[in-house]
Amino acid sequence: MSYARNLLSRGEEVVFESRQHWFAVLGATWPFVIGAVLAFAVLIWSSTSDSNTILQILQIVSLVVLIVSGARIALTIWGWRNQEYLVTTRRLIKAEGVFNKEMADSSLEKINDAHLTQSWIGRIFDFGTLDILTAAEESAGIQDYYMLADPIRFKIAMLNQKEKLERPDLAPPPRMQAPSPAPAMQRAEPMAPRAGSDRVAQVPMEASHPAPAAPAATPAPSAPPAESPSAGDQLTATLESLASLRDRGLITPDEYEAKKRDLLERM
Repeated sequence: MSYARNLLSRGEEVVFESRQHWFAVLGATWPFVIGAVLAFAVLIWSSTSDSNTILQILQIVSLVVLIVSGARIALTIWGWRNQEYLVTTRRLIKAEGVFNKEMADSSLEKINDAHLTQSWIGRIFDFGTLDILTAAEESAGIQDYYMLADPIRFKIAMLNQKEKLERPDLAPPPRMQAPSPAPAMQRAEPMAPRAGSDRVAQVPMEASHPAPAAPAATPAPSAPPAESPSAGDQLTATLESLASLRDRGLITPDEYEAKKRDLLERM
């Protein structure tokens, strides 16, 4: 884990992270790059020439220059990789250094202004210098981020978090989205009557969705055409229909007994 992230307080989160642009590394190491190239060229030239005292001294000097330049370039790149410029939910953190760490932080609530400077080259390659003005006195209240990579997003993230701290009741602006189409209306399916409902008690009709495993009710024997069915046959058929509904679970046993008593009292 990085050095700066280890120093975050409880509940503090990193919102945006950046460092110096790679142009800053090039600006700090270009003399050493040129020196390393020249020293390497001298070593190649001296190795193909006749050996003498002057050439030997020149080879030693070129080798020392090459080693020093390479070490300087490597340390600069290493230090650049260890830079941490963080915008958290509470403060700005600036951590630098490889072996000796240097860290500076500023509370977002104490930031008064932020001044961004970008040249035309910086606008093309996306870098600039951001000066942070805090509530401290004079020069101590200025914290500069020289050749900061992606400075515009860094500044926007800082100002957004500052506004959230000062106005916690302010909700983030909603994203503009096209209204979603209304769901298509679906035709409601008729529901089967539940056990104990008025529909079951009033009409001893057949179930809307009969269970496939239940046997079909035996139809009442039809009377001869010449004779009308008697009251006893009608009572028997009604009781058989109620018993079938009870066996299928569409009515409760209590409802079956109540309906049976009602029919018997009518006879």
